[in-house]
Amino acid sequence: MTSVSVVVVAGDGALVLADLARGWDLPGGHVQRGETGAEQTARREVWEEVRVRVGVLEPVEVIESDLFGADDLTYMLVFVARVAEFAEWSGGLESAGRVVESAEEFLARYRGGDPVLMRHLVERALAVLGMGIRPADSS
Repeated sequence: MTSVSVVVVAGDGALVLADLARGWDLPGGHVQRGETGAEQTARREVWEEVRVRVGVLEPVEVIESDLFGADDLTYMLVFVARVAEFAEWSGGLESAGRVVESAEEFLARYRGGDPVLMRHLVERALAVLGMGIRPADSS
């Protein structure tokens, strides 16, 4: 496991997103030396990027990437977690801010690496929590 990503869900079901240079996205990042597991990395990344403490981290999916070539595969573990505490925004180490937005709105505007994969991950994550989302408005 080289990196993690977290679908962070607020009490009303909205997603808590990081305002990154590439646009709004799920908080996450690479495992750092000394971290003892993916959950530790996930909690650190969520704190650094959106200043939120999360509750129980539930695994959603493992994504295999061949970004560096077929002989150098990497793996990202995607979690889902509910917000346990919003801290006052005091500036993140890795993001310009946090955004709280409905899953529908986020997925309709998401233009990152793979919008189809992102929809799949968000839908799966919300299903793990016993929630669902409406399909994005296609109008």
